[in-house]
This record gives sequence, C-alpha cells and structure tokens, in this order.
Amino acid sequence: MTIDAHHLACLLAIARTGSFSRAAEDMGQSQPTLSNNIALLERRLGVRVLERSKRGSTLTSFGEILVRRAEGLHVMLADAEAEVRNRARATAGPLRIGATPSTLPSLLPVALQRLGDELAASQIEIVEDLDHSLGPQLLAGKLDMVVGPVHEPFTATPGIVETALLNDPFCLAVGQSHRLAAQTRVALADLTDETWILPRGGSTYRRHIEAMFLTQGIEWPANAIYANSLMLLEAMVVAGGCITFVSPLQLRMPLPGFRLLHIENGSSRKIGYKLRAGTRLSPIGTTFLGRMHAAAATIADDFGSLGFELQPRN
Repeated sequence: MTIDAHHLACLLAIARTGSFSRAAEDMGQSQPTLSNNIALLERRLGVRVLERSKRGSTLTSFGEILVRRAEGLHVMLADAEAEVRNRARATAGPLRIGATPSTLPSLLPVALQRLGDELAASQIEIVEDLDHSLGPQLLAGKLDMVVGPVHEPFTATPGIVETALLNDPFCLAVGQSHRLAAQTRVALADLTDETWILPRGGSTYRRHIEAMFLTQGIEWPANAIYANSLMLLEAMVVAGGCITFVSPLQLRMPLPGFRLLHIENGSSRKIGYKLRAGTRLSPIGTTFLGRMHAAAATIADDFGSLGFELQPRN
C-alpha cells in the first residue's frame, strides 16, 4: 500500500505554515483530524516526520524527504488539472522549461518559434536561472525540462537524464573598434592586462572559463567587471572597452558590433536538455524536443558560415 496523498498534503501544509492550527485552517479541517492524519502517516512509515514543540512544528529528516516529494506531486497534480482544462479549450500545455541565460538569445527562441508555427494555442512558461538552481526544480517536478549545459564534469545527478544537442566552443568577443578586432585568433596569455567583463561565480559557464586559465597556467584577470546579464555584457563589449568570453550559441544572429576571435587551446561545452528519469512528457513537450533538435541543426549551420563549428547531435 502506498502513502495516502491526502496525508502528504497535510504534512506539506504544516511545513508551509509551521503550525498545526494554521495548516488545519488552510485545509478546511479540524486540528484533531489533521493530527490524526499525520499520526496515520507516521504509523504507515514507522518513523516520526515532525518534531512538535511549544514554538511550533519542524520537519525531521524523514519529513523533509516527504515534503520534497510532496511539493513535486502537488505541482504535477495541478499541471494535470490544467492540461485537462487546456485540452477542453484546444490549448496545448502547460509546459514549463528551465533555461540558462546562454540559451535564451538563440536556441530557445528558434525552437519556440517553430513550435508556435504548429500550434493554434499553447501555455508555456520559461524559467531563467543558473544550472545549480534549475536542477533541483526539475527533480521536484516544478519544471518539465531544463535547457542548458549538459554532461558537465562532476555534475551528474541521480534521477536526471541528459541529452546533448550541440558542441559549443568558447571564443573571445571584442568590439569593432578594439585593438584586437583585426585578429582572428588570440592567446589568453596575451590578454592579462585587458579590461574584462566576466560572469559571476556559480554557473558551469564560469567554471569552464576558470578551467581555461588554470589549465594554461595563466593568472585570473585582475581588471574585471562581474555580471551575469547578457545585455550588459554585450553593451560593454560593443562600446569597445571590454573583452569577454562568449560562446556562439549565446549570441543573436547577425552580430552587429561584435568580432568573435578563436582562442588558442580553448575549450567547449555541450548544450542540450535534461529530463527527470522515467518522465513521460506531454504531447507539447515531446513536440518541443523535436523542434529543439531542428533548431540546433539550423544554428550550427548559421555559425558554420562564420567559421565556428557548433556540431549538432547526429
């Protein structure tokens, strides 16, 4: 016999409010009934899920596991209801897509445009965040998929399946008026005195950049501005004073004001999507993944004309 979903909902309400009385009020039931439901849950599992005190109720480590799972279940049930209601009015969805900033200018818009051309109406939500924040949301069921870097070293997560679409090389971006604009290739060792604009810590993008300096034995830039905004990055580079790392994928085509330079002994990353293991996507989710594969091939062709090899998945 599986855990009673209503008992999980009771535990989730207590975790959110921190109180049996407030949770009972939110759920429209008496406090004794709520307490009995929690007691039945604990008896079913053979462990305590809550620690009760005069100051309120706190989750045990077992309770934390259940709440994490319950949050995902709550979202999936709400999505199931929304999908049925949408189907009744000929609308596809909902589809929630987590995306890292570098996929937003090109890959995601191309795929979404192709999807929109096929659907009369749809309900799609894009959640922009860094990799380390999107993964837990995917596992919790708050997202249907995540689009961004995949197969990163030491980041494999149980319960998540990753699929690569593109091999995306890192290069250097300078403004058209920068002293390096006439070059096609640069070495990191020659750039230590430049003014950089670099990503803040916490992303796989930043870790790739750190690795390039480390493996080549080059000191980290001393003169740098740190930001995760692509709009600010592009504006600072186009203005002519700063240089930065970019991957062709994160830029919009065409590239006004930019010069892209190959980096000697540079590195690359793989871009693709992540799903929860065993996930059965909705029809709109399955269709979107097909459009993602097609968009990756188109983008690889576009940048291939500039000499950058973004290799699509076979």
